[in-house]
Amino acid sequence: MKINIKQIISLCMGVALAAGVSAQTLNSSYFMEKMTKRNQLNPALKTPDGYVSFPFFGNFYLGVNSNLGLGTFLYPRGNELVTFLHESVTADEFLGKLTPNNTIELDLGMDIISFGFWAWGGQNTFNLALKSQTGAYMPKEIFQFLKTGQEATGVTRYDMSNITVSTNNYLELALGHARDITDKLGVGAKVKLLIGAAHAEARIDRMDISMSQDEWIIKQSGHIQASSLLQFETDPVTGEITDYSIGNNFGLSGFGLGFDLGATYKLLDNLTLSAALTDIGFMNWGNLSRGETDPNKEFHYTGFDNIGAEDDENGENPFDNKVDELQDDLKALTKFYESKSQSVSQSLRTTLRVGAEYSILDEKISFGALSTTRFGGYRTYAEGMLAVNFRPLSALHITLNGSVSNMGSSVGAILNLCARGFNIYFGTDYFATQYSKQFIPINHARANFSFGINFTFGKIHEI
Repeated sequence: MKINIKQIISLCMGVALAAGVSAQTLNSSYFMEKMTKRNQLNPALKTPDGYVSFPFFGNFYLGVNSNLGLGTFLYPRGNELVTFLHESVTADEFLGKLTPNNTIELDLGMDIISFGFWAWGGQNTFNLALKSQTGAYMPKEIFQFLKTGQEATGVTRYDMSNITVSTNNYLELALGHARDITDKLGVGAKVKLLIGAAHAEARIDRMDISMSQDEWIIKQSGHIQASSLLQFETDPVTGEITDYSIGNNFGLSGFGLGFDLGATYKLLDNLTLSAALTDIGFMNWGNLSRGETDPNKEFHYTGFDNIGAEDDENGENPFDNKVDELQDDLKALTKFYESKSQSVSQSLRTTLRVGAEYSILDEKISFGALSTTRFGGYRTYAEGMLAVNFRPLSALHITLNGSVSNMGSSVGAILNLCARGFNIYFGTDYFATQYSKQFIPINHARANFSFGINFTFGKIHEI
């Protein structure tokens, strides 16, 4: 059984779902002063009292972030839907919906246990969580090749490098402290110990396609790698990876270290500025099983000859033989061969957030602006969000927001019930407005949801 890209995508998604879920926090909660998880966005942000949460209740997050949607690939034509490959869909109509880098990311999350308490001049936090991040990253040239193929004249070239499907899954232990330096300046920091559970990556590092009327040439190189949770099956003679299986080895696969740094500054009595850098650090995956394509393999196609030729004296047809050779050459390009295991270090998804909040009516209403830029990972992500925060009661806070990013635009909302003794919240940053009958976002598959239950305690502090 030869491994193909469809299998790899299924594999990475399966590893992510099997390995666990991650603790993420809605950007909308940045300006919610009683939201117990907002210190994950900026470690300098405090809550007025202590809190504790328990498994399956403390914080759950599910998020899909993509600049692709169902409407990117399916088009209404009369009473039916056709794919982007249909002749009635022009290349401009389809390719105009794509960006140079097309992404689908899945984040799943859950805290195991977390708590915060006031002591030593500030608020201290502890968080133990499972994290899982899975994504597929595809350049526009893949879809352009499928749609347009070879131009009528001249040489057509495609660069389809850096096609990647990956998943990272690890346990995070975070310790934080936030305090006020002056009556205007507050600071916070966290240190994070990371313990790897599972990692897998399939990547086409390079694929160059040159097409002309005389010849087609394809050059490519790529690799596949995975932690011990994934077992490769190889041909004992050639070393070709023929299949894989997901085992039950959830042992230590890697380790890492991360830091969060943040600050707040009250510029005016009703205007607060803030900034944070989170997930500064690295993850090291050790002893990864690895396979690589043969870098010396090239595909050359100069057309068919002997079309209509009769069988030779051995009963073989020259045209049939040419077709078989063509198939064998194409298959050879996509074969992975077992190579030496190795360790790989990756940077964390370092994120910069800069915010400003202006309050009115004795802080019953506030307006917030938040800029989020993620540097780490396989692509840069940038978002601007505007939020309106309503605090009609001490025990009821509501936030409404709108955001624009390089993955699309959306709206969201959070409801936080924060009476004395408990804190319950649920909401979303990105609510898709158009869905198919199968509840699949039509324009951009960009949606998330989070909820949690925390129990609060201790003296109320001024923040």
